[in-house]
Amino acid sequence: MSVEQVKATEALCNAVIDQNEPVYAKDSSLAVAKAIQGLRAVFEETYPDPVRVVSIGIPVEELEADPYGPAGNTTSVEFCGGT
Repeated sequence: MSVEQVKATEALCNAVIDQNEPVYAKDSSLAVAKAIQGLRAVFEETYPDPVRVVSIGIPVEELEADPYGPAGNTTSVEFCGGT
């Protein structure tokens, strides 16, 4: 990343932190979790079933209920490799 990209990424991260949104975590079926649009994961990795999903600002249950909806693209939603 260039210096400008690092600065822009830092500004974006700080803006998300400043929103002070709640953080949600839930063990989910691997198949259901993989269907969530916007989910970030290292798909070459092997994840357990169930897998722990962490989301900022949107409960994981809402993302599971509408995995193809746009909500996952508006927040950070990821597989948890350990927090």
